[in-house]
Amino acid sequence: MRRLAPILAVCLLPAFARADVIPDGYKSVKLAIHVDAEVPAGKVLVLANTFRGADVITPGQDQPIEWHPLGGDMELRLVPADKVPAITAARDTLDRDAIKPIVAAGVKCSDPIAGVRTIADTSNAETVRWTLRAAITGDTCSSTLVRQEYLSAAGEVVPAPTDPSAIPPPTPPAPTKAADPAPTKAAAPAPATPPAAPPAATGCGGCDLGDTGGPSLALLGLAALLRRRRTR
Repeated sequence: MRRLAPILAVCLLPAFARADVIPDGYKSVKLAIHVDAEVPAGKVLVLANTFRGADVITPGQDQPIEWHPLGGDMELRLVPADKVPAITAARDTLDRDAIKPIVAAGVKCSDPIAGVRTIADTSNAETVRWTLRAAITGDTCSSTLVRQEYLSAAGEVVPAPTDPSAIPPPTPPAPTKAADPAPTKAAAPAPATPPAAPPAATGCGGCDLGDTGGPSLALLGLAALLRRRRTR
């Protein structure tokens, strides 16, 4: 199995790289744990599911820890002290599979501890620290999460960061109503076409062929002809 550990580590690198992508608006954060407990001889407390598989806990001290989302939630466990060399050797080769049965055979001491990888980049916090108080009696173990704190680079407690994804985006401005187009001026009606003039009279030099109330031209012409014959 130890020979396979380097190969598995190389195969898992792409998956770890995807999980390490930090989204916009966030930054990476360090982790630490503090456990107050009186551990009986022959036993040790370990924090399971850390980046290297498990971390051996020294009670009463702040300890930096590493965690990765692919490892799942962390958990405090009580194991026999003689298992520490095997845990240490597996940690050195990043052999998590060798550590899992060791911690699984131990006594559960805490509820799952959800790890943190990123926080809002507007926060002054640089470290997340969990403080637990464990009680060990014989082969039983329990613990209480006293507090989860966010610490600045100077180690001072600062307010918990706000999740940027929980802040609703600004409301976009309401669309401006387009102005009504100016009314189109009605085109003036085309002028009426004047009636066509009556055709001009032709053939008689402008004489009126209508009835004028006097003798017709034909009768006048006949009378003139008769007058000429008599004078001859």
